[in-house]
Amino acid sequence: MAEIFRLNGFQFFMPSNDHEPAHVHVRNAEFKIKIDISGSQAKLMDESSQDKKRQKQALKIANNNLALLKSAWEKRPE
Repeated sequence: MAEIFRLNGFQFFMPSNDHEPAHVHVRNAEFKIKIDISGSQAKLMDESSQDKKRQKQALKIANNNLALLKSAWEKRPE
């Protein structure tokens, strides 16, 4: 697992050898989701979490750091 960064209590990471589409995993102590980063804007892949406030926060952080996340995806071990 490669951590890309932590911000506001969220850890953004990518397991090595992860599958397409390009995405990032996000978690904190009580929350985890996957965010699709393959397009021009990040979007939720898994909306099963009931914590909509944290989903929105994580998605905003992902969109604000989309270039960094896409670069990390391209550099991940395959």
